Amino acid sequence: QTALWRKEDRPRERSGYYRSSFERIAPTIYALMAAVDAKDQITFRHSLKVSEYATLLAQALELKEEEVEIIREAGLLHDIGKIGIPESILKKQGRLTEAEYMVMKEHVENAVEMIRYLPDMNYVLPTVVGHHERYDGKGYPAGLAGEAIPLGARCLALADSFDTMTARRPYKEPMQISYAVKELEKGKNTQFDPYLTDVFLRLIEEGEIQVWGRGDD
Repeated sequence: QTALWRKEDRPRERSGYYRSSFERIAPTIYALMAAVDAKDQITFRHSLKVSEYATLLAQALELKEEEVEIIREAGLLHDIGKIGIPESILKKQGRLTEAEYMVMKEHVENAVEMIRYLPDMNYVLPTVVGHHERYDGKGYPAGLAGEAIPLGARCLALADSFDTMTARRPYKEPMQISYAVKELEKGKNTQFDPYLTDVFLRLIEEGEIQVWGRGDD
């Protein structure tokens, strides 16, 4: 994929810029999330949780306020491209076929196209685009590896996987947190950034990251 970069897409450094930008565009973001929710009820809550978990990780890394805000917003937006995915695939209770999986992967590019229409929100694109990349380079859409994957995207990848494992779905029971922790540990250096994984696991152990919305609370 080829994308044009404009000078005005460059992140602003002044404090509060991203927060005020988000406040202006928040109604549009939540409208898009609500549209996804109308098709796939789990996606809205999933996006909220991914945003929360990734934000906590970013804060633990002591990133700048602006970087934390980008990750928070990207977490909310990372799955809006599912609006363009057929319900038969989104709500399928069994394993996706190879063809169906290829269609599902299109939600990343769909999200990019939608975000480009949001005023002055292009700064979240690298984080949104990269959340399915893998540390070993076997992810998508670009096959990036290691630190070539934007830091925010590496944060989202952990948050996204953790919520997917621990959340209740119509087609599966939530996994035990202990099991999810072991899976994240196993994914170090392959699916996930090893340092970020250690920090994320520490936040879980210390109770900073708490699972909510499992359907049994």
